[in-house]
Amino acid sequence: MPITTAIFDFDGTIASSLEGIHLCYQEALARHGYSEPLLEDVRQTVGLTLEESVRRLTDGQCEGNQMEEVLNSYRALYMEKGRAMAALFPGAMEALSAVKGMGIPIALVSNKSDKGLRRLAAQLSIEPFVDLMQGDDNESFRKPDARLYTENLAPRLPGTLASEILMIGDTHTDLLFARNAGLRSCWAAYGYGDQAACRALKPEFTLEDIAQLPGVIRRLNSGE
Repeated sequence: MPITTAIFDFDGTIASSLEGIHLCYQEALARHGYSEPLLEDVRQTVGLTLEESVRRLTDGQCEGNQMEEVLNSYRALYMEKGRAMAALFPGAMEALSAVKGMGIPIALVSNKSDKGLRRLAAQLSIEPFVDLMQGDDNESFRKPDARLYTENLAPRLPGTLASEILMIGDTHTDLLFARNAGLRSCWAAYGYGDQAACRALKPEFTLEDIAQLPGVIRRLNSGE
């Protein structure tokens, strides 16, 4: 079955943003009386929503009004400091260009806010390669919920079969989303995902470098 559409995760798949995220969580949580999280603790939250991440980083202590205060602090810090620290992985631009050059539509899908995702896509100059962009807009479903595909993405991909879509992501959330939605899965092993959790989901393909992706798709679409 050929690949007719590619869905990319953002953080840890196309771009390296962990350092900026870590800095902003440190400052936001310290501002509200919580311990500053370690880099590895933040790494394990990549792919989750902000609310889920804060709960995990505070061992479930942050809730209610204080949750909203922490989230507001984090968002302001990310706008001020964190966003500027995001950078594409080496070879990411070339990989997107190559996939687009094969005539394959590209979707960029993330559990980060839709507005934030679009700002980063513009900042990193990848907008020209992306046909469909979907972040969390409070009306969409989130990975790994299959309804993110069936309700939010599929109507915007007319005539495309789930079995012809390759989901490329670095965390178990991405791979579980692919499984739940019946998509083909490609694990970006160079990213931030937990190695054991990702392997347990048995992705169909594994990338050690994003530069390998165009070759994987070419081999699939040539029937090799």
